[in-house]
Amino acid sequence: MELALLSARIFTANPDQPWAEAMIIKGNKILAVGRNDEIKGLCGKNTEIMELPGRLVTPGLVDTHCHFILFGLSLQMVSLSGLTSLEACREKIKLVVASRKPGEWIFGRGWNQYLWKETEQPTRFDLDDITPNNPVMLSRADGHSVWVNSLVISRANIDRHTPDPPGGEVVRDPDSGEPTGIFREAANVLVRQQVPERSLGNWKEGALAAQEDALSCGITGVHSCESLQQWKILKELEEEDRLKIRVQVLPFHREIDELVSRHIKYGQGSERLWFGQAKLFADGTLGSGTALLHEPYTDDPSQTGIEASPPSVLAEGITQAYRHGWDVAIHAIGDKGITNALEAISAARKVNNIAENNHQKDRLEHVQLIRPEDLNLFHELGVVASVQPVFLPTDWSIAEKKWGHERCRYAYAWKTLLKAGIPLQFGSDAPFDRIKPLNGLQATVTRQDVKGEPAGGWFPEERLNLGESIKGFTIEPARTAGKEDVLGSLVPGKLADVTIFEEDLFEIEPKNWPNVEVEMTISDGEIVYQK
Repeated sequence: MELALLSARIFTANPDQPWAEAMIIKGNKILAVGRNDEIKGLCGKNTEIMELPGRLVTPGLVDTHCHFILFGLSLQMVSLSGLTSLEACREKIKLVVASRKPGEWIFGRGWNQYLWKETEQPTRFDLDDITPNNPVMLSRADGHSVWVNSLVISRANIDRHTPDPPGGEVVRDPDSGEPTGIFREAANVLVRQQVPERSLGNWKEGALAAQEDALSCGITGVHSCESLQQWKILKELEEEDRLKIRVQVLPFHREIDELVSRHIKYGQGSERLWFGQAKLFADGTLGSGTALLHEPYTDDPSQTGIEASPPSVLAEGITQAYRHGWDVAIHAIGDKGITNALEAISAARKVNNIAENNHQKDRLEHVQLIRPEDLNLFHELGVVASVQPVFLPTDWSIAEKKWGHERCRYAYAWKTLLKAGIPLQFGSDAPFDRIKPLNGLQATVTRQDVKGEPAGGWFPEERLNLGESIKGFTIEPARTAGKEDVLGSLVPGKLADVTIFEEDLFEIEPKNWPNVEVEMTISDGEIVYQK
């Protein structure tokens, strides 16, 4: 196949040729990029020509942090996202219960008590009267807390005597000590163990649903946190020629021994599916009040968050990964979580005699609150900041409440990170938000919510321009994956992953970007989505 795209505005992400108006694709690679007359001169009688005036063409967008198969499965769950009251959640759950058989599990996602007029955490008793015969498990918007009914608690044999597991909390009634129905961080496992195993076909359906959604949003690749079992699903789809999106799998560190025993190495795979960094955890999340802080939470001075892994344990885990040739990706949201992660990386590199400038592709996931004094170490280590701009519109007011305005000066501090020389890449953390790159771009440029608040943007000095933001979805993910020689920019010889927007984002107001449609998504030279 040979395809020419003409008369467009092409953002190449190539510093040697930032802009072009035409390009030609031959097979699965970019043949040439340049002016209309140059590209027309290369067209043959079998070249398919597309005139694209007014469109913006970019390298294929990559979501650098998601849970891809889980996202696909979540599309089948009860969505509580955006609901503004507990009663609205209850009404939506009631509708689902009416269509289910007794004993059938009900799964949901997306509840956020900070959007509710009640603002209090829900309890199992808010579910019991409407779900007396169905076990219910509802993930909070951040995925780090679950809300269950009494039926699930009873099946799991959890009561006031059940201890909190390391790195987790069973939220309890202050008077009786009985579980309220909210389980945070590692305590999730206590109730998730009751969930029946999914079938192979169900996992595949989830992966394909996620792929369809992502391709329609212009996403040609994802960096996804997946278990080895889920990797197997993706591998089978690739072998069946049904995997049309590129997937860098971030395996969980707890599976490192199995990875080694199966002779699976970092970077191993194909151009379509390969292994990336091993995933570890330093702390929890903002919304669940479990992100680890140096100073107490403003709204609860008795708390500083949850240490998912003590620094020494975290350093041991990183050291183990390094010894087997794996780089790492560490979940770190609070400022102390980030400090711990950076210091653990530094300590592990010293143990393994790894020079700080060896260009490893270690990364911190989320990086929502930083201390300025950590920026130098961040930069010296060459660690990538893998962030989710789409969080800001819903998080900024929560961060103000829980962390306080003064501390929030360095919350979601994207410009500060860039100025410090820290590589910056963007994702969604789907299913804890939707894969919506245009919403992410809007957030980086405006730092406002859908109502345009706060006026002028939340700490507007941290805004990015559109070019910087697109690079966070294109060339930077390619570098983090070690694929910059074949992906990330529109350069002759690179693989033809391309996103085409029906309007030029550089010419319209950012407030209108989420309404712009993706006209076409090209992956490996193949049109995989067309409006």
